[in-house]
Amino acid sequence: MATSLTRVAWSVTIAVLTTSSLAGAQTTDSGLSRAVNALPRVVSDDRRQTIVPGGRLFGGLITATITNNDGDPDRIGRTDCINLVVSPRPGQRNAPGPEVFAGPRTAAGAALCGGTQGSFDDWTRDRRVADALLQILFPGSLGAAVLGRSPGEMSTEQLLLTTALGTEDVRQQGGGGRALAGGLIEFESLRRRDAQPGDSGWAWQGIYGISRTLAVQARFAQEHESFTNSGTSVMVDYHPFIEIDRTVQWRIGGTARGGVLYSRSPAVDVGSVEFGGGGWGSGFKDLGRVRVGAGVMLQGSKSWVPGGIFDDNDDLRFLATAINDRGLLYDFTYGGTASVDTSRRTRLMVKLLENTPMSLRDSRLGSWLVSTGVSYRLGLPTINIGYQRYSTPAVTGNSLYFQGNFDW
Repeated sequence: MATSLTRVAWSVTIAVLTTSSLAGAQTTDSGLSRAVNALPRVVSDDRRQTIVPGGRLFGGLITATITNNDGDPDRIGRTDCINLVVSPRPGQRNAPGPEVFAGPRTAAGAALCGGTQGSFDDWTRDRRVADALLQILFPGSLGAAVLGRSPGEMSTEQLLLTTALGTEDVRQQGGGGRALAGGLIEFESLRRRDAQPGDSGWAWQGIYGISRTLAVQARFAQEHESFTNSGTSVMVDYHPFIEIDRTVQWRIGGTARGGVLYSRSPAVDVGSVEFGGGGWGSGFKDLGRVRVGAGVMLQGSKSWVPGGIFDDNDDLRFLATAINDRGLLYDFTYGGTASVDTSRRTRLMVKLLENTPMSLRDSRLGSWLVSTGVSYRLGLPTINIGYQRYSTPAVTGNSLYFQGNFDW
């Protein structure tokens, strides 16, 4: 009983530490006005014009000229005129072309601004425009833009690394469940391919195994470009499997997960409920002191943004509608592992994963991850430390991790 309470306490600690980033003062501004004011901008001497010369907003590049008919450059008023171009950043897959708008913020400014696209509010409600803006600003998923990778991809990576391709004690496994319960903590440095001087990005990630079949995974990421954005996710996943012990040892299992994601920045606050599931399999072969293995996983993921995130007066509420209307996103991930026993207590390991998005019209990027480490046995528990490198055409990550497996 005490052990179970300890595991639950550690899980709650992870959730509290990561979700503490959600607290903070909220601005009274919202929508486009808040996003534009968060980007580098130039205001004319007479305060009648605001120019945004190519600000970076998540996956998009924003160029805008605002005519401040109300004389206030710190907000985009109902009668202000907007000339806006939203373009995808370099490296996006199946990226749409730039979206361009010229006209008034609302119908109240039609006489002053002219234009043929109606108001900005009307423009963002158009289904085609909303889908294109979502694909530009959050290519693939909300999580990929604010966490450095999507929750589905993170879940797949960790399940394959720690369970499907977990070779630390493969000979001692029996019965269904996670190969080894325990905990992991990882620090990652992130860098975008189009990074500019002064940009930075990093993330902390943790996993805690409540039992052999249940774990909590949490990630907190912060990125500084045109502004500083922080993102937090907390997920719970259930991952039973069976083992077939033959000349080749097989593992076959499934996974179901659910959790929350929240991103806060001077530009926009947005959150979502994340869930998904899939199946996987792996096999291992011992060749003396060397152990080799391979595994695959297919997973579907879905995001849902609660209606209360954007109110009816928020001109960025199209994001919630577009995210909720997006269908399931499928990922196919495969990889291999090799390890060698260098002594009775020490083992060197290397693991390689490649992830490929499978959904039609998918704008997400494929990725690969290589993990190297050393495992040291202390009686029943094992301690693992190592290095990982993650890469896509848009971002790279370098991380150090520490993992303890307790064979509960």
